[in-house]
Amino acid sequence: MEQSRRDVLGAGGALLATAGLAGCIEERVTRRETRATDSMTWTLSPDDEGDALDSEGFEDYAGRMADRYGDSGVRGTDFQAPDEFGIAYVGRYAITRTTPGSPTEGEFALVPEAVDPEAPMLIADTCLARYDLGTDRYRYWLWVAADPTDGRLVRDVNLTMLSTGLRLDTGTIVDASMPTVDGSNGTVGLGSPPSGAFPVRGGAFDTTTIREAGGSYTVEWRGNLNAPQSASGVCEVERTGAYDFSWTMSLGYGFEETV
Repeated sequence: MEQSRRDVLGAGGALLATAGLAGCIEERVTRRETRATDSMTWTLSPDDEGDALDSEGFEDYAGRMADRYGDSGVRGTDFQAPDEFGIAYVGRYAITRTTPGSPTEGEFALVPEAVDPEAPMLIADTCLARYDLGTDRYRYWLWVAADPTDGRLVRDVNLTMLSTGLRLDTGTIVDASMPTVDGSNGTVGLGSPPSGAFPVRGGAFDTTTIREAGGSYTVEWRGNLNAPQSASGVCEVERTGAYDFSWTMSLGYGFEETV
C-alpha cells in the first residue's frame, strides 16, 4: 500500500523521537551526609589527684597545646589567671566511626599520651583547671579544642560539636559565664580572673547552668567547620570539704560523600 507524503513524514518523526529516547542516559548523583557524636563522663575526686597536674605541669601542658592548636589553645589569645592555682586535670578524647553502619566509638584518658595522637580518629584535647579563691570558693576554667584538618583522618571531616562541663555531687554553682562572641573573637570570664579570649571561626555557643546543690555547668559549641576550634568556660563553686563531681565532654564530626 502506498503511503501519502503526510504518512511518511509522520512515520519518520516517530522514528526520530524513538531514536532520541533510546540515546538518552539518565545519571543521578546522590550526596549522603554522615554525622557521628559521642560523649563521656568522668567522675573526679581527691582519689584521682595522682593523674592531676600542679602549676608547673599545667604550664608545660598549656605550652604544648599552644604548639598544637595555636591561638585556640588553653590560654587562647588573652588569658588572665588568679594568683592561687589549685590543681588541673587534662585529658585526650578520640572519636571514630569507620563505616556508616558501625557504632560510634570513643576513647578517653586522663593521661593524654595514652590516646595515640597519630591514630586515624578525630581527637580533642581538654582540661579542667581549679583556682582557689579562699573561703570555700573555687573557680574552674574549662577548655576543649579539636582540629579536623591535622591530616591523620582517613577522610575529610568537619567539626560539628564541642562541649565540656561539670556536674557537682557536692557544692553549689554560684556563678557561671556565657561565652560572648563579637565577630571572629570570643571572650569568657566573670569580671575577674580566670578569663580569656579565643578565635571563633564559625558556629555558635551555648551554655546550660543549674545553680543549686548538685548543680551543673556546660559550655557547648555547634557548627560545621573545617578548621581548628576551641570552647572555653568558667564557673564559680562554693563548697565545703572534699570535692566530688563529674567532668563531661562531647565531640562530633560530619562528612558528605557521593553515592
